[in-house]
Amino acid sequence: MDVGRFEGVQSGIAERTELASGSGTTAVSFESVRSVESVESVVGVTGGYGSTLLAAVSAAVLLVVAVGALVVYRRQGTITFGGLSTSPTGGSASDGGGTSIDGNGGTSGETEPKVGESDRLDSDGANTEFDDRIGDRTLDRLEPVTPDAVSQVRDRLPLGRNAAPSAVDAIERDLRQAIEGALDEGLFDPTVTSPLGGTYDIVNLPSRFRELTVPPQGETVHVADLEGVVRDALSGRDLHEVARTVAAVHEHYQEIESHIRRREGSFLETRREAEHTLEDIRVMTDRFDGALADRVREFVVDGRHEALLGVRDIERRIDTADRSFHACAFNDANRAIRDAERAGDDLLMAVDFLGGVTGTIDHGSGRVKVPERVDDAFVADLVPILEQQYTVGIELDADEIVVSGGEPSQSGGRGSAPSGGGGGSRPAGGGSGSEPEASGPPSSGDSTGSSRERGGGREQLTPDAVADEILFVLRELDDRGGNGAVECQTELLPEAVARREVLEPLATFCRRQTDLVASVTLQENAPPGFFEIEFAEGTTASAGISSLRKRFTKRHGG
Repeated sequence: MDVGRFEGVQSGIAERTELASGSGTTAVSFESVRSVESVESVVGVTGGYGSTLLAAVSAAVLLVVAVGALVVYRRQGTITFGGLSTSPTGGSASDGGGTSIDGNGGTSGETEPKVGESDRLDSDGANTEFDDRIGDRTLDRLEPVTPDAVSQVRDRLPLGRNAAPSAVDAIERDLRQAIEGALDEGLFDPTVTSPLGGTYDIVNLPSRFRELTVPPQGETVHVADLEGVVRDALSGRDLHEVARTVAAVHEHYQEIESHIRRREGSFLETRREAEHTLEDIRVMTDRFDGALADRVREFVVDGRHEALLGVRDIERRIDTADRSFHACAFNDANRAIRDAERAGDDLLMAVDFLGGVTGTIDHGSGRVKVPERVDDAFVADLVPILEQQYTVGIELDADEIVVSGGEPSQSGGRGSAPSGGGGGSRPAGGGSGSEPEASGPPSSGDSTGSSRERGGGREQLTPDAVADEILFVLRELDDRGGNGAVECQTELLPEAVARREVLEPLATFCRRQTDLVASVTLQENAPPGFFEIEFAEGTTASAGISSLRKRFTKRHGG
């Protein structure tokens, strides 16, 4: 065995191995191949045992070279073939910024990135830019304030959200401009407008609504200054912080408005009832004529009687309630509007009572009970005018008005009472949808014995006197509706309620609910005959009957 020649081969292989392991990249060259050929020539010289030994050594050396090449490949991420450098993902070495061995065995001087960093920058670099400066959370916070702008941003983001930095700049600029537009449009103005047209003094609300701790600094700001806080944030902070401030202020305003809307509901409902009552009173007083009409307007509308509040007095009370309402003093406002509503109900009852008196005068004679809430002084001051205008005798007897000395009217009224006023020969269903009608006496020939003959006339009953009977009829009508109307055959009702004294006040009451009722028909001389209520457009029969029951109970009890 030629030891010197074998050592030369071994030295050549070691040089190649050292070069491969110490270089910056994995290098496979033709010189390595020639080294293998040298080993094969040695095998041919030694033969026998030496051949076997050399073959084993050669295989071990080649294995070491392969393992070393693999390690370097893993570490460098680049393989160079004749000066062509590629990455494991198929990109060039310059993409990842790694060190490579060129075709001459030289190395580049770039710094090697951490494992996996180049992959993240390649695929997600722009996405990181968008999330760092804007992000989904910012869009979610701004969406309630600038919904159109946020929607456009979401539509503009490409798949993978890999918007370029210049595109991210444009997105941020558009969002800031949208916030500025919202400020200019008054979206951050804390003013809340009521359905009455006024604005609420929200500075009078409890402290949890008057002040807000504003992120991100956490300073407590008065509600009147929040708009300025948003402007300051927009001009001096990044979009993440701007979005936090905008969302906090907007949510606070929503809480304020929700609180006000919850509190205003009962007030507005009571106020509508009070105004509706005053409108009924005006309609009823306009149907009187002569000296009585002048005196009724003086007492009832102008309020020139110490015993009762007039329409204008009640309207002033409503105005006072409105001022408390807009000052956010909701408890005071509710008390004031309830007082105004009760005063209106009392005044309506007084006018309704006068209609009953004129209806009894049309009948010729009779008695009319004075309601408890109608002051005797008011009645006493009207007696002389009634006697003079109608040429009848009228006496105030305890809690009743006694009419005597008149003759029954054959034309349905003397033209002095409301056209809906009681009159024995007047068709009860002839009034219009808004026509008031006083409680009329029963028709002649009433066999129930429920009305009393006094001085040649019959007793005129008010709604209060037959409240239970009227409510019974309304309950009976509840399941007899369809297509916006209800009706019943009066003769099928119990005898206690199938009376003119009940049906006429019921018809009168229903006609006055002009927001609910379009028309009321009570067949002449009923019972027998039908009674029908047709409701206004948009009001179902069930809802209309329910509202009528509630209103009647509120005004007349039962």
